Amino acid sequence: AVVHKYIFARDGAKEARKNGEKIKYPYKQKKYFNTKWAKDGFVLHEDGTLELSLGIWNRKRQSPLVVKIDKEKLPNGKVKEIELVYDRGLWLCLSYEDGKKPKENPCKNRVAIDPGEIHTIAAICENGESLIITGRKIRSIHRLRNKKLKELQKLMSRCKKGSKQWKKY
Repeated sequence: AVVHKYIFARDGAKEARKNGEKIKYPYKQKKYFNTKWAKDGFVLHEDGTLELSLGIWNRKRQSPLVVKIDKEKLPNGKVKEIELVYDRGLWLCLSYEDGKKPKENPCKNRVAIDPGEIHTIAAICENGESLIITGRKIRSIHRLRNKKLKELQKLMSRCKKGSKQWKKY
C-alpha cells in the first residue's frame, strides 16, 4: 500500500509537470504511514469479524489480525479498502461502494473557501468575485497571550514547584 501511494504521487507529479506546473516529485522520508489494506488484504465476515492480512515476514505467513466490529456499524455496500489511521487513537476507516450515483449540481456559480492561519477566510467565486477576511486582530491577541505565558513560565521556572511565589505566578 505504501508503494502504491508513492507510485500514485509520482504519476500525479509527472502529469502536473506535463501540464507546465512546477512541482517536485515525492522525495521526503515519511516517519508515519497510515496502514492500508486493499481488496485482497482483508476478509470481512457477515458476523462482523474482520481479518486483516499481515503478509509474509522472514519467509513465514503471519497470522491475520482479527478485529470484531458491531454488525450495525458495518456499511451496506461493498468494502473496497480499509485504512488504519492514528488520530488521538487508532481508527479503522472503511471505504465502500454503496451503488449510488452522484447527483448533478444544478447551480451555475460555485464558490471555493479556504480557511487559513494568516488570512482567516479566503473565498473566490466562478464569476471572478473574491473575498479575503484577515485575522490580524485575533493573531495579535494570540501572540500577546503566548508572550505573557512565556514571561510567567520563565519566572515560575526559577521558583520551587508548589511554593507561595510559584502559586502567585
